[in-house]
Amino acid sequence: MKNTLHVVVVVVVGSLLGMFLTKLFNIWFPAGSQIAGLINTGINTGLNPTTVDLTLVEVTAGLVFKFNIASILGIFLSALVYKQLVK
Repeated sequence: MKNTLHVVVVVVVGSLLGMFLTKLFNIWFPAGSQIAGLINTGINTGLNPTTVDLTLVEVTAGLVFKFNIASILGIFLSALVYKQLVK
C-alpha cells in the first residue's frame, strides 16, 4: 500500500511539473514553431464522461488522462528526484 501511494504521488507531482514545463515552453517558443508543435503533441486516454439519468438523480462519471511530451518528462524527472531522496 505504501509503495502504491509513492507511485501515485510521483505521477501526480510529475504531471504538475510537466504542466508547468508545457506553459514555460509555450512562452519560450512561438505558437507556429515546430518545437511548440512537438511539445503540445499528446495523447488522451481513458473513459470519456458518461451520464446516467434516472430522472431523480443524474450521475456523470469519466476519467481522461492527457499526456504530452512535457508531462512525461516531468514524471521522469520526479521519479529521478524521488529515487535520489529515498537512497
